[in-house]
Amino acid sequence: MKISLELLDIKNSQDIYDFEVENRAYFERNLPSRGEDYYVLENFNNIIKELIDEQNRGECFMYVIRNETGKVLGRINLVSVKNERIKTAELGYRIGQTEVGKGVATKAVQMVLNLGIEKHQLEEVTAGTSKDNIASQKILEKNGFLCIGADENYMQLNGEKIDSLKYIKKLERI
Repeated sequence: MKISLELLDIKNSQDIYDFEVENRAYFERNLPSRGEDYYVLENFNNIIKELIDEQNRGECFMYVIRNETGKVLGRINLVSVKNERIKTAELGYRIGQTEVGKGVATKAVQMVLNLGIEKHQLEEVTAGTSKDNIASQKILEKNGFLCIGADENYMQLNGEKIDSLKYIKKLERI
């Protein structure tokens, strides 16, 4: 499957909103809810505008994953960008329910890491995933991330504390 990454922009905000609404129940089975307000279109558009402002300041880089027909398959983000001793970011992604298991996330991670090096001059990327999310662990490992330990009480899901694994990848220009 051929995919492309498209930087978050006001022009693709409606497609992102539709994707989020369509996959809400699926995401909320595996991730904490974003709350009712997130799904009110006016609020969502304000969130997108804030993210675009953060992106313009270099604090994050938010991408839409599309297939060859333009359908939104997911989202992939480099957030919490810091430029201290080295330039780092945290990786996050979500793939729509109908696309899980098709290699979309593995390919999108590879693509966003390349953008991290070439376009955003990142030197290191971190990621986290719940200990139970074997698929996400495999995606990170296929893309050269190393597990560096556990993070207790990473998040809460349905009132239950979820532990995670932390991953890191050093980026190098080839």
